[in-house]
Amino acid sequence: MKTVKGNGVSIGTAIGPVFIYENEVDLSISAKNSFTDSIKKLIDKFTLQIDEFKDSERHDEADVLGAYILIMQDPEIIDSIDEKKENSIKDVFEVFKSNSEVLGAMDDEYFSQRAEDILSVGKHLIKTMQGIQDSDTLEGDSILVASDLTPADTSSMNMSYVKGIILKDGGPTSHAVIVAKNLGIPCVIGLGQEIDEIQEKDTLAIDGEIGEVNINPNKETISSINETKRLQKEIIEKFTKELYESSDLEFRVNIGSNEEIENFEHPFLDSIGLFRSEFIYLDRKNKPTVEDQKLILEKIQKKFTGKIVYRTLDIGGDKIVPYLDLPQEENPFLGVRGIRLSLDKKELLESQIESILTSEDLERIKIMFPMISTIEDFTESNLIVEKIAKKLKVNKPEVGIMIETPASTLLVEEFSKYVDFFSIGTNDLTQYIMAADRGNPELIKYQDPLHPAVLKAIDNVIHVSNQNNVEVSVCGEMASDALSAAVLYVLGLRVFSMSSASAPFVFQKVNQIRSMDIEELRKEILSSQSAGEVRDKLDKINL
Repeated sequence: MKTVKGNGVSIGTAIGPVFIYENEVDLSISAKNSFTDSIKKLIDKFTLQIDEFKDSERHDEADVLGAYILIMQDPEIIDSIDEKKENSIKDVFEVFKSNSEVLGAMDDEYFSQRAEDILSVGKHLIKTMQGIQDSDTLEGDSILVASDLTPADTSSMNMSYVKGIILKDGGPTSHAVIVAKNLGIPCVIGLGQEIDEIQEKDTLAIDGEIGEVNINPNKETISSINETKRLQKEIIEKFTKELYESSDLEFRVNIGSNEEIENFEHPFLDSIGLFRSEFIYLDRKNKPTVEDQKLILEKIQKKFTGKIVYRTLDIGGDKIVPYLDLPQEENPFLGVRGIRLSLDKKELLESQIESILTSEDLERIKIMFPMISTIEDFTESNLIVEKIAKKLKVNKPEVGIMIETPASTLLVEEFSKYVDFFSIGTNDLTQYIMAADRGNPELIKYQDPLHPAVLKAIDNVIHVSNQNNVEVSVCGEMASDALSAAVLYVLGLRVFSMSSASAPFVFQKVNQIRSMDIEELRKEILSSQSAGEVRDKLDKINL
């Protein structure tokens, strides 16, 4: 038996034979079809697949293929292929690869996913130019192993045969991960080169929570996997509406795409703690109108009956959205992004605010500004909301900010005099406090949100918020990680915004510490000198 590690992104366990799906491209194979002809063929193919997806209620996959078509119609890509490159496999692939790398360098889940989409389109296009047909015959229960997976890859697969998914690459918001979560399939991503250890005749045992893949498992491992499956099922079954509503916790969910809106299902979680509005602006040729934005919000309001925290546009960077004419910057994530971009292009912010204030059930909506580091940025943004609310003769909704910059943590006392609520974005906050790019694997040891420097900043925000009776929540990955969420509870947090699949496990972990001396545990955690020491202390109390 050999064990390899990746990132667990869809909780669950599975044991089964390997099915290796080959979707890499061989650039040494010459073109049989031109770039222009292949674009047309692939658009026609995707259009037919979109119709098939819609007929079978697979709207999320239809939306992704629609975005693929837009990528192939993007003038920035099309115009990069001149007559000399029309039949050059290497030149065509390089255009898609370089565009993908620009987006992949951005430290943002949404843009990482767009980078994957561009590269996927490039691969499908190269195979179309080469006249190669994909092979995707699944004949029985299997663990699907691939570099990555797109809707075009899975369109003709019998997904009922797929008991687990393992990917060489991919991010937590990639198509395969969304499909896995929706179908309850355990999934491990990010194996890198270790995926080459897996051969076609192997049997795999995978744990989609801890990211462990066992190749040709022994009897003890199989027994352990089955016991884990039993315990996970028990935790999920014990997370009931009655138990949840009797607790001091409030769970909300994070939503950031049409796919997530349409596929969300939960018996009692009905509030959004973070609505990422970026997707409304991306994957389209023109700026969305107020009406376009209202339609998305109305779709959300029909799906969710609780609170909706709407984060205004949080983008920036070099040529991400061509029609916005964004500035070219060496470091876009310390540049004109988030609220800075919205205040620089006020028509964007005004359009968003108008769409919110003219929507139904306005009393359920809260507006949140990203990348706030000064009081002035907040007051200027807040005045725009007040002005539009007055013009439309509606009540101004609650307005708050993301706490994701060191400045905002240091000024939290002052901010509490102006805002209605705080939401701590632990992903960016961790990288800014630790001065470590989340997208750089060489800096992974600096990216632990349980580092005392990060925890002390969060502790201060929670303490000041509670003292001033200002609602505070966490909407970063810490809220979805059961151990980190338990630490947040110890620090005084009670409102968590997460993936709904994580909720039972966070609830169970928090319940473990209710009987402990919380204040003493808080002091112990905050007196630590490293993230490792924090984890050791938690391990000693069996968390």
